[in-house]
Amino acid sequence: MEKKLTFWDCMGFCIGQIIGSGIMVLTGIVIGITGHGTPMAFILAAGLAIMTMLPFTVLASTLPANGAGYTYIKRLIGDKAGFFYLGAFVLTQVLIATFAKGFAGYFVSVFPQFNESVVAIAALAIAVVVNMIGLKTSAIVQKFMVVFLLLSLAMFIAFGLPKVEWSALEFTRANIMPNGTRDFLMGIALLSFATGGAKFVAENGDEIENPEKTIPKAMIISTLLVACFYALIGVVASGVLPLEEVAFQNLTVVAKAIFPPGLYIFFVVGGAMFALATTLNGTLSWVTRGLQTASKEGWLPEIFAKENKGGAPVLLLLVFAFVGAVPILTGMDTGAIANMGVGLDMLTEFAVLIACFRLPKMFPEEFAKSTLRMKKGTLYVLLCIVGVLMLGTSYVNLSDLSGPIYIAIIVYLVFVFLLTQVRYKYFKEKQKSLK
Repeated sequence: MEKKLTFWDCMGFCIGQIIGSGIMVLTGIVIGITGHGTPMAFILAAGLAIMTMLPFTVLASTLPANGAGYTYIKRLIGDKAGFFYLGAFVLTQVLIATFAKGFAGYFVSVFPQFNESVVAIAALAIAVVVNMIGLKTSAIVQKFMVVFLLLSLAMFIAFGLPKVEWSALEFTRANIMPNGTRDFLMGIALLSFATGGAKFVAENGDEIENPEKTIPKAMIISTLLVACFYALIGVVASGVLPLEEVAFQNLTVVAKAIFPPGLYIFFVVGGAMFALATTLNGTLSWVTRGLQTASKEGWLPEIFAKENKGGAPVLLLLVFAFVGAVPILTGMDTGAIANMGVGLDMLTEFAVLIACFRLPKMFPEEFAKSTLRMKKGTLYVLLCIVGVLMLGTSYVNLSDLSGPIYIAIIVYLVFVFLLTQVRYKYFKEKQKSLK
């Protein structure tokens, strides 16, 4: 690209990617299962997100590349493992539907005459068009919306904190875990999705200025910044009104209680809707990169890698638009989408962790010069801890799914496995032709 993404471009993408479906859609769900433990769940979820982001942070500071997850696994584990990872990764992007559905839910709260599913599909389509124009244009739009959403969330906190019933937030086991430890852990697992989006800026590694330093700095700073907002939003969301009024509801219920009418509209548009729009826009800016790289290498027909004048891989954008549209059109429950997406995401990211584990041995010189260099023993201990957290989070999320969803996931993964075996010969032929 002629113009590469700066640190502030990356901060815009990271913040926009983090603040979205999780805070605006999942807060009410988590209040429903953890009650007044929601603020604590937010804090622990942010810590979990920072920990599970470690493999991407280390790899991006050592070997920045487009299609980061796929590239790392291919180079550090193997070619077939890389493509299978991509196939599984595509399924995790049912989460795109939560962004569009969340946006539509807030939109119809202000304009109830519109159909929620139609609005969700329209939001998805607009985000696809913006990204087809080009990544730099997408970054400009992203930064514009991030300013408004941060202002709106700051207002939510400022107007809400004076109205919090602090006695209701008493720090006791019965108060923060009203439905038991398992539900509290599920709340943390769901909210880890709300705080873990910054890592995906690494997917655009080749298009970022000074990526070895810019990527990890943007990832860590944006996550810590958003974590502060989340903790305070959790306090307001669960502490202003009785739990029975806000459980399993979006933030408009609390917003109506703390804002005058004009500011309420501003919050819904500038905060809720822009938060979800930035996440949707940010996701589509990077989600195609791995498959684009794989297509150039022969795993898929090369037409999938073809870019338009704005540098956008049009066919792959349409593929992910389809992945996001199916749950919307079939009426899939938002909670089920989130559990499925987060649970599978943790499993796919476990493959990135294995790749990071092999990094010091396979690329010792690069690892020694890494921006986040550390002793190998320290890295291995941290990765083991992160691995346990990833597998535990995945189990908590996936254990709540229905039988038909399990069957669909298994069928899809078997298909990806078979496709990997079939396309491998095309991949090898393409590699020979490039030598």
